[in-house]
Amino acid sequence: KEIVMQRLFRACTAGLLFLITAGCAHQEPTTTRFESVTLPGTGDSQDLLREVAQRYALQFPERQVIVPDSIGSEGGIKAVGTGAAPIGRVARHPSPKEVAAYGEFKYTEFARVPVAFVISPQAGVKHLSEEQICAIYKGLLTNWQAAGGRDVSINVQARPDGGSNMQTIRKQIACFTDLQVTPKANFNLHNADLVQSMKTLPGAIGFMPLSEAELHNFSLVSLNGIAPNEPHYKLGIGLGFVYKQPLPLSIQEFVDYLSTAPAKKIMRDTGHLPVL
Repeated sequence: KEIVMQRLFRACTAGLLFLITAGCAHQEPTTTRFESVTLPGTGDSQDLLREVAQRYALQFPERQVIVPDSIGSEGGIKAVGTGAAPIGRVARHPSPKEVAAYGEFKYTEFARVPVAFVISPQAGVKHLSEEQICAIYKGLLTNWQAAGGRDVSINVQARPDGGSNMQTIRKQIACFTDLQVTPKANFNLHNADLVQSMKTLPGAIGFMPLSEAELHNFSLVSLNGIAPNEPHYKLGIGLGFVYKQPLPLSIQEFVDYLSTAPAKKIMRDTGHLPVL
């Protein structure tokens, strides 16, 4: 009897160990694996998001956020609309035409930034009125001397008419609403193109987000006596994302991070106003 009982005890013990081992072997891991996040779209938020992404990576080394070079708000909307990307960075809401083509989008704004007029140092001008801005872009004023500056030809820098910066100017400056930009203007497709033009073309004038202007140390122009970094400055654009619900966890975590104190500090330090 004693021998039989010992054998039964050993058999039960072995069976119990097998069940415990098997259960552990099939236990799901408790940690979450975050996929790499890519944010295609507008150049208006490109530098800001790259800086926030660097700070984010320091806090969460296992997470990677990629902010590729600009393809414009239109490109970000198209990427989401066609399913090429789950999220796109934009500086405007999708247009009715884009909604008709791709369906409804979710939109989240995380910051606002002034649109600043910038000039090359040769111009010798610090202040312009709305009327002078319109005359310059119409091609009626062609020399900075006529605007109180030096005897230097004005080199007008244009941007896409559907872009966020141009839309803001057309909405907020009455004489610019239906203005036809002079055909002599130098066209710049993206912010990066305009930055290069402003650095290389004498007598140039252009417009871009204040953050971009400050990053490259461009000379700012006050509008009707109000500088772009002053509270009552009238030109500004919203920076946000378009996406289709639900967002993957890795993307949602980064979007949520934009409402944290470290991210907001970066926004304020770079001339942005946090919104989230």
